[in-house]
Amino acid sequence: MTFIFDGHADIWSDVVVRRSRGETEVFRNHHLEKFKKGGVSGGIFVMWIDPPFDQNPKQRLDEIIRAAQEEMEEASGLLHLVRTASDFEAAAVLGKMPVVWGVEGLSGIGSDLGGLERLYDLGIRHMSLTWNEANPLATGVRQDPDRGLTALGIKAVRRIEDMGILLDVSHLNEKSFWEVMSAASRPLIASHSNARTLCDAARNLTDEQIKGIASTGGIIGINSYRDFIDLDPKKQTIERFVDHIDYVVSLVGVQHVGLGYDFCDYIEENLIRGSVSELSRTTAADTLGLETAEKASSVLNHLRQRGYEESDIEKIAGGNFVRLLKNCLSEQR
Repeated sequence: MTFIFDGHADIWSDVVVRRSRGETEVFRNHHLEKFKKGGVSGGIFVMWIDPPFDQNPKQRLDEIIRAAQEEMEEASGLLHLVRTASDFEAAAVLGKMPVVWGVEGLSGIGSDLGGLERLYDLGIRHMSLTWNEANPLATGVRQDPDRGLTALGIKAVRRIEDMGILLDVSHLNEKSFWEVMSAASRPLIASHSNARTLCDAARNLTDEQIKGIASTGGIIGINSYRDFIDLDPKKQTIERFVDHIDYVVSLVGVQHVGLGYDFCDYIEENLIRGSVSELSRTTAADTLGLETAEKASSVLNHLRQRGYEESDIEKIAGGNFVRLLKNCLSEQR
C-alpha cells in the first residue's frame, strides 16, 4: 500500500479534550482504525492554540504538550516520535507510525524566543508563526493587511531554521508571507492550503505564493476542508480536491505537492471552548468523499484515474513531505 503522510492533523486537539474528561489511549480508541482504513501511515500532529478562546496561550500550550506526552507514552507501540531524520527508518523497522510534533501558531511563547529552544528540546520539529491571529511575531489571515512580521518575528524565522525545524506559512497574511520569504533561507511549506485561483478563500494561496514556496524547494499540502475546496457547496467534493492537486502540479511540478488533509470531524464534535471556525465550521458534512481519515486513500485512486504515474502518486501521498523533513532534520544543530 502506498505510504500516506498527512502534513496536517489536529489529533492533539482531540487528545487534550478527551484526556481532560478522563479518557486514555485516545489515538488507539478513536483514530487508529480510521488511519488504518484510510492508509494513513504517519503525519505532522499539531498543537493548535485558538487565541480568541485560549486566554492564557502559554498555559494552554503546556496543557496540550502534557496530554501529547502522556498519549505518546500510552501509544508507544503504535506511534514513534520523529526528532531526527533517522527516526523515519526507525519507525519503519519497528512497525510504528512516524509522528512529527508541530505547533500551529506560536502565541504560546509570547515574546520569549527562548520558548523556541524549550519546544525544540521537547521534540517539536514543525512550527507556524501564527494561527489566524496577530501575535508578537507575525500576522495571520483576516488581520490587518498592513501588519506583517515584527522584528522579533524575523529573528524567530532565522532561529527556527537554524534549529532544523520546518517552518510552515499556512495561516499567514500576505504581507507576513512575503516577509517570511525574504527572511528565510531554507525550504518552506504551506502544510494545509489550496489554490486561491480555484477557490477564493483567504486561507488559500495565490499563484505567486505557490511559486514562491516552490522556489525555496518547499511543498504545498492540499487541504480537504470544504470551504477551501470551493465556495459553491455543490462543488465541495473529492474531485474538486484533486483539481487543486492538478492545478498546483501544473504550476510548479509534482515534487512540490503533498497532502495536508486537516480532517476536522473529531474537532467539530469534541472541542469544548466555543467556535473553532476558520471561516464557518459547523457540524455539516465535510468535503464529499473526504469526510474523515478513512477516506484518505480515495485521493490516490482519483489520481490514478487521471493518469498519474505511481511514482508521482507516491511523492504526493507522502514521499515529498518525508524527503523534505529528512533533509530539514539532518541539518538540525
